[in-house]
Amino acid sequence: MNSHLVFQGIDGISVQTFLESFHISKKLIYQLQQTKALTVNGEFVGFENTLKPKDKIRIRLDDFEKGSLPPVEGELEVIYEDEDLLLVNKPSGILVHPDGNGQTSLDNLVVGHFLKEGLERKARHAYRLDRDASGLLLYPKHFLAAAHINHQIETVKMRKRYWAVVEGKVEKDGFVDLRIGRDRHRGNRFRVSSTGKEALTSYRVLEAGRERTLLEVEIAHGRRHQIRVHLSHIGHPIVGDAYYGRKGPRLMLHAFYLCFLHPRTGEAMEFSLPLPKEFSTRG
Repeated sequence: MNSHLVFQGIDGISVQTFLESFHISKKLIYQLQQTKALTVNGEFVGFENTLKPKDKIRIRLDDFEKGSLPPVEGELEVIYEDEDLLLVNKPSGILVHPDGNGQTSLDNLVVGHFLKEGLERKARHAYRLDRDASGLLLYPKHFLAAAHINHQIETVKMRKRYWAVVEGKVEKDGFVDLRIGRDRHRGNRFRVSSTGKEALTSYRVLEAGRERTLLEVEIAHGRRHQIRVHLSHIGHPIVGDAYYGRKGPRLMLHAFYLCFLHPRTGEAMEFSLPLPKEFSTRG
């Protein structure tokens, strides 16, 4: 099993600064020191040491990648993969994380995918997609990449866009800036609430039919069910939304665009998917 990370070409900064560049916690940096999980050129060094261009940083992952999810072999549509990241196209109808009811989740499939590659890694989805939604879902492959990606999400540096087919004809572009909280009267559902968390959803009309409209949607906060709650609140629930509209063959919500900075290189990474054929404005 491949249980190490290797970094080279880091110059002029200390080991401490290198680790802090991934936005990991002080507690985790201390743990790396105490367990001697990090070496430079095969030797344990003080984290105040300055790195040189030819230095090889090696981090042992054994203590950081012990997961409890059982691996499952199955179909997984990989859009992009390297030593730090896995990006997949999640199909509609599968949970991202197990719910305790014995159903196979995307996380289980990802753990199985890693094992086939000789990697014993946790399945760390960077964000969630609803079971009946589809589209791009990012999995950092180790704790350093996960911390870097999480920081981008928290500082709104990661950008995600969605396609949504909604009921009714939407006349013009707009946005919904309303707080969202849990609906205490309906289990596992949410609603617009003055005491909820901030949530901003903007949308652009791409194609308007007589009974349905195709929207491009972008969110600034990423609250659970945010797009579904906001669009339903303005009278245009997503087609197929059994929670906030009317049940249908599938939820017409697809995460088609993702942009973020690569945690290792700092390079801007941009991905997009084609419009699913069923996303039609013809009812």
